[in-house]
Amino acid sequence: LSERSSIDEAAMVRGQTHGVTIPHDFGWVVMAVGSSQFMNIFLSVQVSMARKKYDVQYPTMYADASKKDADKFNCVQRAHQNTLETWAPVTILALVNGLVYPKASAALFGVWQLGRVIYGIGYAKGGPKGRMAGGILSHLGDLPLMIMTFFHWSQACEAHQVGSYFARCPAGASGRAKSNGTEK
Repeated sequence: LSERSSIDEAAMVRGQTHGVTIPHDFGWVVMAVGSSQFMNIFLSVQVSMARKKYDVQYPTMYADASKKDADKFNCVQRAHQNTLETWAPVTILALVNGLVYPKASAALFGVWQLGRVIYGIGYAKGGPKGRMAGGILSHLGDLPLMIMTFFHWSQACEAHQVGSYFARCPAGASGRAKSNGTEK
């Protein structure tokens, strides 16, 4: 522990600290991430009920096309599967952006979750066309989170705060590389 402390102290003397400050309102992000499990439970229950209704037994992921009502079951299953495919990346976006704008990040993640529930309901009731409203609402949550991520990255580059992994920041938001004062 003392060896690590001396390394940390030496880095601080050189001005090479790269800690992360958790904002006071980050609890909103934690709550949004925790509540996303309810979205998953809702969609999981939808699939379980569809399995019983359309007689699709485990471990079959999707009903065979020759089975009666295969399309109906497959729409319910696909809505859940599609959500699972995007859940982790959108959660990461919410957490990362929450370090800068916790309330906005939590709200956008909540919009994405609501969109996924509406997506699942619409897909189950109306087939592929029924998923559109939920898909649009989901993207009103996830696309701003993606944009915010790149915006924050460009701001960090402009301020030369990209961390110890980069010796030099690539071209910033202005399109030109930053000068370190040694160029003529």
